[in-house]
This record gives sequence, structure tokens and C-alpha cells, in this order.
Amino acid sequence: DKDQNDPSHATRHHQQCAIEDVKDNPKGLHVRLYKNYQAHRARYWWDTITTNATWYRVKYRSGRFGKECETPCWTTFFGGREEYSPYEPVPGWLQPLVDEVSADLDMGSRPFNAMLLRLYFDGNDEIAWHTDGRTFLGQTPTIASLSFGANATFSMRRMTNVWPPLDGSAGDGIDRSTPQRDFVVGDGDMLVMLGATQKHWHHRVPKERGRRPRLNINFRYIMSGPDAERGQKTYYKYMVHGDEDIPRSYSYKEIMQMRGGMMNFARPKSACVPSGGDNRKEDKAHQDLATTSPGNESSKPAKGEEPNIASYLAAENVDRSSFMALPEDIRRELVDHWSSRQSSSETQTLIRPAENTASSWQSCGKKRQQNLIGGRSSVGTACKGNKAMKKASGLGTLDSFFLSKKKHK
Repeated sequence: DKDQNDPSHATRHHQQCAIEDVKDNPKGLHVRLYKNYQAHRARYWWDTITTNATWYRVKYRSGRFGKECETPCWTTFFGGREEYSPYEPVPGWLQPLVDEVSADLDMGSRPFNAMLLRLYFDGNDEIAWHTDGRTFLGQTPTIASLSFGANATFSMRRMTNVWPPLDGSAGDGIDRSTPQRDFVVGDGDMLVMLGATQKHWHHRVPKERGRRPRLNINFRYIMSGPDAERGQKTYYKYMVHGDEDIPRSYSYKEIMQMRGGMMNFARPKSACVPSGGDNRKEDKAHQDLATTSPGNESSKPAKGEEPNIASYLAAENVDRSSFMALPEDIRRELVDHWSSRQSSSETQTLIRPAENTASSWQSCGKKRQQNLIGGRSSVGTACKGNKAMKKASGLGTLDSFFLSKKKHK
């Protein structure tokens, strides 16, 4: 049998997963949700995409709104029609997934050729209300949206006009007589919009407090025709280069460094203890999020790691469930880095026994705990008067682990 992580292992998994089919012809809606469609290889695709893709935060001047804009999430784009420019072929690491989705959705002579990738790094990233309908996609396009990582809400609302005039002369175009529909898309789920949906419905991914990183691949087919070249240019503009000649791209690791690292999503143990009222709800939401993080399938520490992990969690006052929800390689690196710091600290103590480093850490424990999440130099902030702690602050915080090694030299 082939490895389940082998991209050539392309059986028709949509026939085995739960399918939610929502069809309302009078309202012009047809959505099909394939639950756990790629759950069997979710970790493989997460690692493959975050390792190989580079991301853009696109800046451009909107002709429709007449102002400077920046995309509210991280994006990139591959494919389109080779005869048009710009054009970047779908990379080899992604093509097997494109082929599999095209086959499973019976795209026939029109396999998906345009891939929009989005990274929602945290709950502040979003995409606003819009329609995917474009003339160069056809009258009734099939648009597939495949998710990896944390759960997210995919909202849909019916419109009387999907392109309402900006001057408000015809209202906002929202059909308020039809209830909004919300779908929860999880790790490996695929939501497909079919038929006339783009003519009558808007959709969005809203901001959500506490959401962990999420990837989305949007599969489309660009037809040939008089409007196709212009359409392909707009995709590359709004997903890659914007108004810049040479746009700056970022790897997933660089984005983590800028955002303070994955440990921004962990909280001190004291923050996870409910004290009544809404705190219980927030704690339950936090626990739910922990079960949906990428890499959560490996929740048990490797043999021989348990003592170090236990010591690390106790010393850094980190909630265990939050820590175990992180990808295994990040957990291992965090513990190894912490262990090396402890070894270094013990060596310094032997050389200079008069320095009571432990008491210095204890004296600022409360403030350090409060600053654990904010991407700040938590130890340095709480112990500004202690030179030894100021020196350690560049290495002693969880967030600073993700800074470049050069800064640690």
C-alpha cells in the first residue's frame, strides 16, 4: 500500500467522507461541503505548503473605492492560462492536489487551472464580503475552497445585487429577507460553490478571536476569451504584486517571526483557569481551538521527552493543552532551546555562585506571566533593573525564540 502522505495516493476520498449538500434553487444557492475530504493528508499538505509557498501582503490603489488598500490576509497565486501574461505555472509540489480535486469534482475537459492561496495567520486576518463571479470564469463556475489548519467560519449572505453601486443609489444590495448561512470549515474540509451561486450570494471569512493559523486553496478555471487576459492580470495584481514592481514576499517562518511566533497562541496556565461567567466560555473556546491546530494529531510527547516537557511547562508557566496543540517540530525546538538555556544558566551559576538568578526570575514572575502572549520582551519588561535579566531577555522569552539566530549571537 502507498503511504497516505504520498500525493500520488489519489483515491476518490469524496465518496467516503460526509457530504453536506445545500441546494435552494429559488434563492440561487448550491453549496456542497465535503467534511474531512483531505483529513487523511492534512498534515502533509500543511507542511508542504508552508515549506514551499511564499506570501504577499498586497498593497494597491482600489479603482472601485478610490483609496489605498492592503489585503487583509496573506496571499499568493499560481496558474491561469499560459498564453497570457503574467503567468507562473502551478508548482510541482501543488499540482498533484490540483489534479486530485479536479478529478474528484469531475471537471472533465476543464480542470482547475487557477489557484488562489490564502494564509490567515491569526484571528485578525480576514476576507470581506464579495462574490467570485467573473465573466472569464463562466456563467455558472464551480469554485472549490479547501481548508487546512484551524477551524474558520465561512459566511454567506444573499444579495439582490452582487455588484451594488457605491453611491448607494440602489441600496446596499443585501437581501435581508433571507437568513445568512454560516459553515464551519475545518482541517481538510472542502467547500464547493456551484451553479448560479456567484450571481446571487456574497461570502466572507470574518475575523475570529483566538483563531490559529489557517490555509485556504481556492480552485478556479479561467476560460479563454476576450476578457480572460484582463482577468488573469487582476488576479496577479491583487494576489501577488499589487502596485509594486518588485513586491516583497515572505516565507511562513518569516511571518511567524514578525507576528511573534506560534507561542502567541498559548496562554499562561492561570489564564486558562475559569473564574466564572464569560471566562468559562472563553476557556472552552480556547480548548476547542487547541484541538484544531495544525499538527494536533501528534499530541503525545515522544518517549524520553516527558521530563523535559514537564519542566519546561512548569518553568515557563505555559498551559499544557495549548503547548501540545502546536506542531511537533515547534514543540521540540522550544523545549530544546529552553533546555540549552538552562544548561547555560547552570554553567554561569557555577562560575559566579554569588548571583542568585533563580530569585531574580521569581521576583518578576507575575509580570512575566502577564506578558507571555503579547510578543513583548516579557522578562526584560518585568526586570528592567536587573542587568542579568536584561541580557537574558533576548533569549528568555517564548516569542523571542522565533527571532533570527543572528540576533542571538
